[in-house]
Amino acid sequence: MSLKMSLAGALLLALPLVGASSVPLRARDGDTPSLPTDPNSTKYCSWWVDNEGSETCEGLLSVWGISITDFRRWNPSVTADCGGVVAGKSYCVEAMDEPAVPPPITTAKTTTTTSSSSTSSSKTTTSITSTTTAPSNGISTPLPTQPGMVTNCDAFYLVKSGDNCEKIATANGISVSQFTTWNTQIGGASCSGLWLDAYVCVSIIGHTPTTSKASTTTAPTNGIATPTPTQPGMVSNCDAFYLVKSGDNCEKIATANGISVSQFTTWNTQVGGASCSGLWLDVYVCVSIIGHTPTTSKSSTTTGNGIATPTPTQPGMVGNCDAFYKVKSGDNCEKIASANGISVSQFTTWNSQIGGAACNGLWVDVYVCVSIVGHTPTTPVKTTTTTAGNGIATPTPIQDGMTKSCKKFYFINQGDTCATIASKNKITVTQFVSWNPAVKSDCTGMWANTYACIGV
Repeated sequence: MSLKMSLAGALLLALPLVGASSVPLRARDGDTPSLPTDPNSTKYCSWWVDNEGSETCEGLLSVWGISITDFRRWNPSVTADCGGVVAGKSYCVEAMDEPAVPPPITTAKTTTTTSSSSTSSSKTTTSITSTTTAPSNGISTPLPTQPGMVTNCDAFYLVKSGDNCEKIATANGISVSQFTTWNTQIGGASCSGLWLDAYVCVSIIGHTPTTSKASTTTAPTNGIATPTPTQPGMVSNCDAFYLVKSGDNCEKIATANGISVSQFTTWNTQVGGASCSGLWLDVYVCVSIIGHTPTTSKSSTTTGNGIATPTPTQPGMVGNCDAFYKVKSGDNCEKIASANGISVSQFTTWNSQIGGAACNGLWVDVYVCVSIVGHTPTTPVKTTTTTAGNGIATPTPIQDGMTKSCKKFYFINQGDTCATIASKNKITVTQFVSWNPAVKSDCTGMWANTYACIGV
């Protein structure tokens, strides 16, 4: 027996039995009805509620979290105003595997013909069947739809990946309040119930959008042409705009446009503050306001310490940097440090906002510091091989302290560990660490993209 039952059923079963007639008896809920049903009920019903007299239409919708639209589709005898739910019948409250387009609504028209004679009379009933899929408001509604859509909708939007309520409302010239009112089961202002690849309502009969969806620019009162769509919460005196691309964040946009993160979040009040959690993709944000002059030039270099510094730079770079590296896709802190003859510790010290040893704050297509005034790289990075005292050609780069008697080398790849390298090369971890002391006994000092000794 299925354990599934309605909340209303659970409450009734929980009541104390004072006497045989103190609690109304009811048929069970289940995957088959126990009482008569509407002959036109959906054939896809997966759960029935048997109404012995205590259920109401509104109660069923509330307890089961379903819309009147779904409830009526599954139980055609129910009316639009939630009427027609009677005692002594079973009602469908859940359906599974419904087709994308529901079967046409069938309306039967009955004509009665009576003929009579002196000897007999007969009554003939003829059924004339027609079909229609047009809703009662005359507007053709695409499927599938978001549950809880109002019945007087006249414009629809198919939800795509990355959408949210604010983005959809803004793109269609309506307020979030209007959007949540016309789509009652999307989770309100939190938008937690929005479905992907379903149609939502973005206009109702008699509504006129407050902004034009088709226009490419708007002319605000400040006289500056503003491209659309824009990030919600943009100030009205903006005079320069930036289209947000995949991979952008507030710091990156601010740095590239010569402004501070504080200025950026002030001019774009709904990007989520310093966390930047509300920044949208493929919308325009404000990067300058009337009267503002960028503090740095995006196309020039800065020379605060007398060293020409390329831009854009990674935030948190030290002020005495004298050598720079442009980060490419696939780079990480270990790879950059090894290639430039410095330690990861030096690299993270000179670039304080790259996320430390985890390196999770490193940006692509920005310059980072790989040397400071007075520093000399500890590892050669320009040459391809060196010849050690044992006469064996040693490839570079290598980590400091490698044994001088090494005759066999291994190039460390991203993801390698001391144990996997030792296993591949049929040596012990103890041997590997003793020949390459910089990797440390717990292997936390090992660098990727360098050569290590695996034979002496």
